[in-house]
Amino acid sequence: MIDENLGEEIKEWMKEQVDKRNAEGVVVGLSGGIDSSLVAALCKEAFGDDLLGVLLPASGTISKDIEYANMLAEEFDIETMTVNLEEINDKIEETFHNIDITKAEREYCPQSKIASSDPAEQNIQTRLRMLTLYYIAEKLNYVVMGTSNKSEILSGYYTLHGDEATDMRPLGDLTKTQVWELSEQVGVPEEIINRDPSGGLIGSETDRDEKDLGVDYSTFDKIYEALENDGDLSQFDEDDVARTKELIEAAADKEKTPTFKLD
Repeated sequence: MIDENLGEEIKEWMKEQVDKRNAEGVVVGLSGGIDSSLVAALCKEAFGDDLLGVLLPASGTISKDIEYANMLAEEFDIETMTVNLEEINDKIEETFHNIDITKAEREYCPQSKIASSDPAEQNIQTRLRMLTLYYIAEKLNYVVMGTSNKSEILSGYYTLHGDEATDMRPLGDLTKTQVWELSEQVGVPEEIINRDPSGGLIGSETDRDEKDLGVDYSTFDKIYEALENDGDLSQFDEDDVARTKELIEAAADKEKTPTFKLD
């Protein structure tokens, strides 16, 4: 169970970090998922009206994404704007498809063990969304508040220079399980809490994180905790343990940029 003061601690931490940057507020991209909903709810309590929620529909967005993002904004009285990226997304894809290169065959996304036959295509949307959030934030002298949680970071389930590219990560040390628990404490609508986690990139109701990961978040979090604390792994399915280890090992250095060092 999470500490009952965790929400307050995160809000104080966010305010300190924003003050350090001499920023006047925060921007949160609202996807209709639990992570962005929790971050937005905490930011509303921490920053009041100095928060802007941005909806960024693109080619992979479904109607539920918009519905739940608006539900969250209404529940917490968050000012929002919508920047429809679908047309520019399509234009960028059309431009890129005209580049005369031959696609290499690969089984996984870069620096992960998450299956993808064409990560270059999938990652356009996440990078375009972050480009938009930074444009808005820099115009307003706001910061871009990240929404990635620890389980996503550990497993490599994020896009470099996409959803990873934020000014700070209030959920970065919270597992998905802890995100669910804190969301209940804060009052995120049950429909959002109970929604199946999705990357929101393929425009389908069947899009599920656990299909890509090969293990559900609840199991992943329990196995990770056992690994960290020399716990009993025999209580888990062997394939789930092997998959969790594989994901964590593959993504261990994903965010580290190799840099040549002078002697």
